[in-house]
Amino acid sequence: MVQLSDGVIALRPIAVADAEAHLAAAGPGRARGPGGALGSLEDVRAHFEKCVASWASGGPERLFAITADHGASLVGTLDIQTSRFYLAAGQADLVFEIYPAYRGRGLATKAVILGCRYLAGSGLADEVVLRIDPASSAAVGVARRARFHYLRSSDDPAEGPLDWYIQAL
Repeated sequence: MVQLSDGVIALRPIAVADAEAHLAAAGPGRARGPGGALGSLEDVRAHFEKCVASWASGGPERLFAITADHGASLVGTLDIQTSRFYLAAGQADLVFEIYPAYRGRGLATKAVILGCRYLAGSGLADEVVLRIDPASSAAVGVARRARFHYLRSSDDPAEGPLDWYIQAL
């Protein structure tokens, strides 16, 4: 099993058994099921099953559980996608979420750095893209602390305004 750690947090492939903890920790209205819709426990389990299958088949999605306390606490998720329509060849999209109770401790930056380390070692991508809501100063701070560089802004009707940050691996 793939596992990366910096001594504070670890990344490991998501498991279906993580669904209940994810739903509880993400907070009301935050846990997502397939397609990003608000999810019930069944929806989240179905989404995690799809992610586990993608891991097993070498598919384009790698959903990591972010853990702390030597794996005892699920503190968030890190999603790596390599087949989004907006990505150029050799790029990977990275999306991070730290649950509310664990924010403000630098864990998101650590997770992004570990995600980049995973991508660099796996050969799945040569460049990482973070697409961030410019109104989220915390997420912009993660991009900067992880040494990503601002590329451009977009304003998609379905997603709203996003600032794109990139980093070569």
